[in-house]
Amino acid sequence: MIFSLQHLRSIAPLALLTMAGAAAQGADDCAMAMPITGAGPHSFDNTAATTSGTNPTCINIVQDVWFVWTAAVSGPHIFQTCNLATNDTTAAIYTGGCAGTQVGCNDDACGLQSRIDFTAVAGQQYWIQLGSFSVASAGAGAFTVQIDAPLLNPANGNFYRVVSGTLSWQAARTAAAATSWMGRTGHLATITSQAELDWIIQNVAPSRPWIGLFQNTSSPTYSEPSNGWEWVTGEPTSFVNWAPGEPNNNSASGGPEDYCELFGNGQWNDAELNHAQTSQYLVEYSNAGLGTNYCSPANAHTGGMSAQILATGSNQASANSVILEASALPLNQFGFFLTSQTQGFVTNPGGSQGNLCLAGVIGRYVGPGFIKNSGATGAFNLTLNLQQTPAGNVFVAVLPGQTWNFQAWFRDIGPQGQPWSNFTDATNVLFQ
Repeated sequence: MIFSLQHLRSIAPLALLTMAGAAAQGADDCAMAMPITGAGPHSFDNTAATTSGTNPTCINIVQDVWFVWTAAVSGPHIFQTCNLATNDTTAAIYTGGCAGTQVGCNDDACGLQSRIDFTAVAGQQYWIQLGSFSVASAGAGAFTVQIDAPLLNPANGNFYRVVSGTLSWQAARTAAAATSWMGRTGHLATITSQAELDWIIQNVAPSRPWIGLFQNTSSPTYSEPSNGWEWVTGEPTSFVNWAPGEPNNNSASGGPEDYCELFGNGQWNDAELNHAQTSQYLVEYSNAGLGTNYCSPANAHTGGMSAQILATGSNQASANSVILEASALPLNQFGFFLTSQTQGFVTNPGGSQGNLCLAGVIGRYVGPGFIKNSGATGAFNLTLNLQQTPAGNVFVAVLPGQTWNFQAWFRDIGPQGQPWSNFTDATNVLFQ
């Protein structure tokens, strides 16, 4: 069957996505909390706000404004003003209304700005109290409420996630290696260029995490304080970004400083194994896919994320061993994979919220067992039969020397319950 825009239109009548909250400023009274949906950014201004007197357990909040946010998907979420405000913010989140249950609060997670990690339930409302540490620090800015999934760096194809927790460096290394994303095993982040560091600071917004740099005291190049530093992956350490005066192996606890933490401004510091001030660890999921992703990042869906595709297995056509996985999808929605030997770019085909990144003769994996559901994990996968690859209304065998492109289409649900759809980014695989 030939994939057509008309067919897409018939199964996914869509409306254009509008970002809720772009002009929101917040209500001075919790009873009049301003309704918002989506990831944002949502604007706030508490310059002229009064103080409600509703205080969370972590700190007093003055000159607070209120929002009521409705979750689009279930799962871990992050509320933050990091890199979105310049004033000293404080915040709290509640369920059950203005006199409800506190689910989290924070003062200074990232400099003077706030971050709250919490688990949301799709369809449930959450009251956000956002104010300042003092009257003098009131001001205007923005915040986001995003699902806590690794973020894709389109420049290198790797994913990054900051995890909160006061662990030793070794415990953080073990915890990172115990996680996986889209078939990739995690590791403490290895930052090998200024461009990669800049992207992490601007997008992941870490506060003070461990990274994967340590001083190998058994190395023949080891000497204090500057030699013998290695990445956990064995990558070259030609790029470093030590803070002034670091590394210095000068610990207040008296222990050797053989491990590296990342400050929120991007500078590095050597620290002892158990360092109480290091309250996060930064996990990286390196690109282990067969191909090269393009059209990245995809347009965000209503859950606030950009869906991604990954091809794993072998690029030997004769091995017939390729698995496609789509992830960071809205939960419990159906979808299917597409393929073509030709790349393209069609914006919002058939009214979709995404971009079709294939052209020419497009095949659809829509036979029995091929239409998938993202379920509770927001992901689905398909093991390909390279001898039966859809190409229009026929099936062909993938041959050595051919490049095939893959993408996934998926259903999405709009804020008013209307049926929408979107696409992942795309990947191309050169078969041998």
